[in-house]
Amino acid sequence: MKSKTSLISRGILLNDFKRFAWIGAGYLLILLLSVPLKVFMLYSRDEEVIINDASAYLRIFQFDTNATMLQFMSLIIIPVLTGLLLFRYLQDSQSSDMLHALPIKRETFYNTHVLAGIVFLFVPVILTALISWALVAGLGIEQVNSANILAWLLISLTINLLCFICSVAVGMITGMTTIQGVLSYILLLLPSGLSILLLYNMSKYIYGFPYDYYYDKITSLSPLIRLTEIYRQPITPGEIAVYLFSSIALYFVGRYLYQRRQLEAAGNAITFDILRPVFKYGVTFCFMLLIGSYFYTAQGSMGWTYFGYFLGSILAYFLTEILLNKSLQVFQLQRVKDYGIYCLVMIALLGMLHFDFAGYEKRLPYPDEIKSVYLDSSFYCFKEKDNNMRTVNVQDGIEYTYQLFVPTIFTEEKDIDNIQSLHLQIIANRVEDKEVLTKRFNTNSRQICLAYELKNGKHIYRQYTITEPKYAASLKPIHESPEYKKLHNEILRINTADANMIEINANGMNKNLRIVNPVLIAQAISVLQNDLNEETYEEITTINQGPPWANIDVTLENHRNVSLVWKKSYDNFEQWLKNIGEYNQARLLPEDINFAIMDKLPDLDKLDLDKTRTQDILDLENKPGILKLTDPEQLEFCLRNYLHNYNRDNEEQAAYSVVFQLKNGNTLSGFLFEADAPAFVKEHFAR
Repeated sequence: MKSKTSLISRGILLNDFKRFAWIGAGYLLILLLSVPLKVFMLYSRDEEVIINDASAYLRIFQFDTNATMLQFMSLIIIPVLTGLLLFRYLQDSQSSDMLHALPIKRETFYNTHVLAGIVFLFVPVILTALISWALVAGLGIEQVNSANILAWLLISLTINLLCFICSVAVGMITGMTTIQGVLSYILLLLPSGLSILLLYNMSKYIYGFPYDYYYDKITSLSPLIRLTEIYRQPITPGEIAVYLFSSIALYFVGRYLYQRRQLEAAGNAITFDILRPVFKYGVTFCFMLLIGSYFYTAQGSMGWTYFGYFLGSILAYFLTEILLNKSLQVFQLQRVKDYGIYCLVMIALLGMLHFDFAGYEKRLPYPDEIKSVYLDSSFYCFKEKDNNMRTVNVQDGIEYTYQLFVPTIFTEEKDIDNIQSLHLQIIANRVEDKEVLTKRFNTNSRQICLAYELKNGKHIYRQYTITEPKYAASLKPIHESPEYKKLHNEILRINTADANMIEINANGMNKNLRIVNPVLIAQAISVLQNDLNEETYEEITTINQGPPWANIDVTLENHRNVSLVWKKSYDNFEQWLKNIGEYNQARLLPEDINFAIMDKLPDLDKLDLDKTRTQDILDLENKPGILKLTDPEQLEFCLRNYLHNYNRDNEEQAAYSVVFQLKNGNTLSGFLFEADAPAFVKEHFAR
């Protein structure tokens, strides 16, 4: 009996229930509005709406902010607010002195308030889960089962407990309620936030550092950020265990600090002297990284980044001094000296990052150690390679499993050698290529992400930003390899016998060609595969290339489509269509055009290339010196050579605008380079 009395005070507990029961009642109301009521609202919609969005119910129990933002906000705000209110007396010296004068141990105070908070938070969540389960079962909603509701309950209880205990523990080290709330969220975000800041800043000094690879991994370290991702990536039992262990650890830390906290510390920003320098320099360091990152992102200059470091650190340092001392009289010589010492330490650390002591930037695995190499513009497909399978119900209970994407992992020895040659060239040029990082708006820049899988099971990750034309010779054999093309083109991976239909939809015109003959389907796929296999590096990567003739959809037996475009460089496919007599039905032809008008490029900016109005056409048509084309051969030349994507890096080369007025009323717009313009265009505008 003594043990129970020493752990919990019944009188204090009843007093908490009387004073703060409204927290639980309000929380229950919010949860009922955002979960079971939301389910009923969806159920009351038209059946067609639910059929088209069968996962709508499920998203409510997966904390999808698009489905119910109210639930998400309450889950991260109410627990912290509960901790602030229950221990509010600690931040007021008069209330603290009065309560601690009672013959009750501090440990008992602490345990009682924690128990009250858990009751206020857990009971509404449990009641909401029971009501939701009864509602789902009563309405016969098949999209949600008991396991989904149980998972929601477990996650909600865990996050509530962690946020509440975090708020309580933080309340022991500060004597101000506002700072307690702010520091609570900072602590919940700290594992991810600090890691992101450190890694982002390291990536600016260590060439090849794979910041993007680690980014997604470290965002899940924060429970608040992880909560927003549950609908995409379910939480694991290991993560639940970590959050529970963290809650238990924070509980004991908070209890230990409560027992040693000085009552007169109420009103102080930090209640323990030993933590004051930790708080001051921790805030200064984080703010320095944050402002430095902001200036780099905004300006793309290391000079501005260093200015951001200085500005962020000096502001944070003296603002924390003002906060800790509750006075503006903080600009004494000693504090300036302390800040100067901090700056010297930071300069030394930043200086060390400029020297590759460990040989990280030059490290490259030996060819006989490599099992495979991943090469792409991001790490997404590599990180998600084990989660890219989807199972769909085709019809009558028949299910089909397919890959959402194929990670570009090279295993052929020749391709691995070519990738290593590219990597060696990047390493050799690392000093001069670091300047590319400051030219983020250069359209010729390209990101290269590499992941080596070694035969011993280890991995080596690197990430670079390069200027593509400079590395064209090394990239060419990689892009032209059969393995690269097969990884990037699904049409090269399908079984021809699985194709039921091919549809070709011409761009600009309402022309549609449908092929259902199995023999012709096999021929078309074979011809398209030949064109893809014959594509050169220049044809694959050219930014300034004309729009395709048409979009091609290959329908497979499982009702899934494989889509690709009919590029103007696919000569084999073009000839095949002519051979079967369907060429005129598959693409835009000169006879589909009323006329085309051409002008010097400066007038291109006066037109909306994607949606040209009829009035714009009339204005240009009546403009003196305009070139109007109606000859089929001239129209065909312009159709084959005009470009649609305007690359500003080639602004000086692009010379002529062209607008096609189609017979169906549509317009197509683009431009021609000076070098590509035919003689009849140059002669006309030379007059």
